[in-house]
Amino acid sequence: MPTRAQILARRAIHRTRVRAGDARAALALARSLEREPPRDLEAARRHYRTAAGAGLPDAMAALGALLRDGAGGRRDLGGAAGWFETAAKAGDAEAAVALGRALLDGEGTRRDRAAAVRCFRRAAAAGVPAAMFELGLCLRQGHGVARDEAASLRWLRRAAARGHAGAASQVGQAYWWGRSGAPRDRARAAPFLLAAVRRGDADAAAMYLLALSRRDGDGVRRSPAAAWSWARRAAEAGSARARALVRRLRRS
Repeated sequence: MPTRAQILARRAIHRTRVRAGDARAALALARSLEREPPRDLEAARRHYRTAAGAGLPDAMAALGALLRDGAGGRRDLGGAAGWFETAAKAGDAEAAVALGRALLDGEGTRRDRAAAVRCFRRAAAAGVPAAMFELGLCLRQGHGVARDEAASLRWLRRAAARGHAGAASQVGQAYWWGRSGAPRDRARAAPFLLAAVRRGDADAAAMYLLALSRRDGDGVRRSPAAAWSWARRAAEAGSARARALVRRLRRS
């Protein structure tokens, strides 16, 4: 981790290069201002805009994200979608995912789920786990594409294999319940549910199912202590079902 003095010295060098017209220095400076202390998101926006105007797709995608989130200034969903589209056309796969989400929800642009699926497919083919996840959900729900649960499960498994916590949770739940094109197989569900909890934020649904599995020895070794631990964690993450399970476990 660089020291504050090192960060400020590096920024000074970048600023000198930016004044000389170096777009990549503007991108590096913007990233530092966004990600490293002392942060200045308003200044990061300005420098991302400079680099984006010079045609750098990474800067376009990053500027779009700040505009979408209202970070460093006014929220601008239309401007965000425009920069995502420009970056995606320039070959930025992450921007294609962001554009797909905007098209899916009609956020800053007209809703076009078929176009969203095309964005997700393009980014998924480039190996982006988030795109595989989004494509899997669209295939499962029939959003912008014919419903295909088998293809949905394949894409979600691919995303899970590449470390996507949300995809791991979806695959684990599919196997646990025997739905969404998956056979009911709780032994196969457990590793996905565990991966979802270890990789992502507090996933209440995954933790709740792990608690049930440990309580009943369903697909995994029975362990009342582990069941209690998972149930409490799921309850703390907001699961009403887990709170009820905690009460039942306490009584028993």
